[in-house]
Parts: sequence; structure tokens; C-alpha cells
Amino acid sequence: MISSIIALPRGPRWRVLVAHQQLGVRHALRTLIEARDVVVVDAQDVERALDALAIARFDLLVLELDLPVRDGLAVMQVHRLLLAHERVPVEPPAVILTLAPEVRCNRTLTDHLRALGVAGCIDDAPRPGVAALVDAILHARADRRAGKADVA
Repeated sequence: MISSIIALPRGPRWRVLVAHQQLGVRHALRTLIEARDVVVVDAQDVERALDALAIARFDLLVLELDLPVRDGLAVMQVHRLLLAHERVPVEPPAVILTLAPEVRCNRTLTDHLRALGVAGCIDDAPRPGVAALVDAILHARADRRAGKADVA
């Protein structure tokens, strides 16, 4: 089973939001990243993505750069602004953007996206390497949480 690629430590259930307008891509991403400790919520447009973000906290957002109405970057920025107004400091979720292959090859754009805090970029046609990227991002988040627990 593909979902067994991600082996996360016991602890909190990880939450991942996948926002992409194409059902096939959302389904492929869900299949690639779902695992025992990962809850995947998907959204087909910006409104549904922002509704999900208003209801629950997510550890990772996988957003299509070219979502209708607003792009994935706008969703990320709106969400970070909302989190900045929380009474208790909250670590914003990591973000992976899905890009068309011809856009993903644009080094200037991908460097700019990383400078904006995007954790990674993947093709619009998800591949098994997505699971490894998600795994690395969630493990880094777990390590940060463990480090904060040691300090307190």
C-alpha cells in the first residue's frame, strides 16, 4: 500500500489540507500522503480551503498555485495573517505548492517561492516522491515540537 511509505512517530494526528481544482490530482495526493497518523482534508477551491482553515489547524498545506479566484500563495498569506492575530502563538503550517511542470522548471520562480516560506514545490501530476517530501516536513515539525517541549 502506498500510504505505508510515511511512518510517523506516535503523537498528534497530523492534519494535511490538499487544495486543488482537479479531483484526480486531489485523489492522487490523498493516496500518496494518507497514513496512520495523517488526516487529509481536501478542497476544490479557495473558499473551501479557507473554510477548512477556519475550522481546524493544519500542519501542512498542499496548495495548487493556480487555484481559481485566488492562487495558493494568497491562501497561504491570508492564513498566516489570521494566525498572526491569535492570542496564543501558533506555528503556521508548512506549505507545498503544486505547479505545472513548465512553471516548476523556472528556477527564479521556485527560488522566490522558497524565499516566501514555501517548503517545497511539486508537479501537478503527483508522484511517489511527494510522500517522502511530506514525511520530511512532518518529521521536521515533530522535531521542532519535541525541542520546544524540552525547553519548557
